Amino acid sequence: MKETPILDDQQGQQLKHKLVWGRSVFALSYLGLLGLFVLTNLTRESGSWSLWLVQTLPLAIFIPGLLRQRYRTYSWICFAILIYFTWSVTNAMAPWAHWSDLVIVLLTVNIFISAMMVSRWLQYYGLYLYQAAERAEASQAPASAD
Repeated sequence: MKETPILDDQQGQQLKHKLVWGRSVFALSYLGLLGLFVLTNLTRESGSWSLWLVQTLPLAIFIPGLLRQRYRTYSWICFAILIYFTWSVTNAMAPWAHWSDLVIVLLTVNIFISAMMVSRWLQYYGLYLYQAAERAEASQAPASAD
């Protein structure tokens, strides 16, 4: 059985720093993908509102969990983004490939990796906060007289 790691304050600060960067990379890629869907559906002749809804609605479902910073939401995005990755790789390798198909491949890879790492770091950061609260509580508890 795996032991729970004990995280000190330095490791907690490192996790916090990683989370800031990971969330930033994720948010930029996520918003970039949504923005690219808007752009391509407005500029291409084959674009439509119904296609835009099909592209963005599955990603928009995760927004409440992302705003609450739940690690499970980031884990689920990893699964959902694989559909976009498969679709975009197929389009990027086709003879009729457009520059946006390659950008979508890059954004989906970026979203997958950053969501995977943020999910893990959020779990560890939650553990750090729990352990820090326990340490603070233990230091404030009066010593029992035996």
